[in-house]
Amino acid sequence: MSSIKWEKVVIQIEEQVIKVIKNMRQESPVDKESGGMLIGSVLTDSRDTVIRDYTFPQKEDFQSRYRFIRKEDSHNALLQKKWKESNRTVMYLGEWHTHPEMDPHYSQQDLRNWKRLLRESKTFSDYLVFIIGGINIYGVWVGNRENEKIELVFKGAYNK
Repeated sequence: MSSIKWEKVVIQIEEQVIKVIKNMRQESPVDKESGGMLIGSVLTDSRDTVIRDYTFPQKEDFQSRYRFIRKEDSHNALLQKKWKESNRTVMYLGEWHTHPEMDPHYSQQDLRNWKRLLRESKTFSDYLVFIIGGINIYGVWVGNRENEKIELVFKGAYNK
């Protein structure tokens, strides 16, 4: 499990989430971008976050070498199902997607999408987590919903 300290909270990302991103890496020149939602819980006493689940690309999503567009309906239906199955303890906490680069960096399109999600998504958390999986390493950014400031909080190898 990865533990990342950001401001006054700890964001924990369970191993299976990182493993799924690692397995979807764009290692071959024909591999397409993949992505989905990050799902987890905000702990009431500390406001710390545990990301323990995700959605996979769905058939309605758009996937190309340099683009992934998540269609809301199918992912939201999965989120609702997971929310009910968890007795309403898990929620939407952010997004993940892959990039065909060794060391991933967000694009201007990513930044626009992330800022829109910070403004428009309905969730209990004061921040959202964004993960980009590159070929060798992955990056984790956190976006503050209040001021839309997005900062890199972690970059590392998949096996760390």
